Amino acid sequence: MVLDFDGVCTPSAGEFIGSETALPTIRPELGSVVRELRARETDIVLLSNEFDRAWISEIDGLPEFDHILVGSDNNIFKPDRRAFQRALYVTETEPARCLVVDDDLANVTVAASIGCQAVHFDTTEVERSWRTLLDVAVGPDDAG
Repeated sequence: MVLDFDGVCTPSAGEFIGSETALPTIRPELGSVVRELRARETDIVLLSNEFDRAWISEIDGLPEFDHILVGSDNNIFKPDRRAFQRALYVTETEPARCLVVDDDLANVTVAASIGCQAVHFDTTEVERSWRTLLDVAVGPDDAG
């Protein structure tokens, strides 16, 4: 499972601008979704174009990820297909066994074009997006 940071793990920039919060916060549902995936032995990758690793380690409530991949580390930024291929390489996963979740449709399209399952995380329908993610990841009858 590859999760985008801004827009999936945290509210998107658009959501953040309209809020009263001083700093981006973790979406409250993220912890339970990660626990559900961990119970199914799913590797979880955080993939973002750019963030400060020291800053991210200070975010309260951020679950532990198996891998954190940042585009600014190697100048390969989403939606470049190589960003998703890097996640596949690092996790030793075949595209058909990888689910990419992103709020940017361009990223979803590119991930699907290389054979990954891809879910668009609609920031205007957050609860539905979490359900869709779990339905695709674990099946609609098994999701908690």
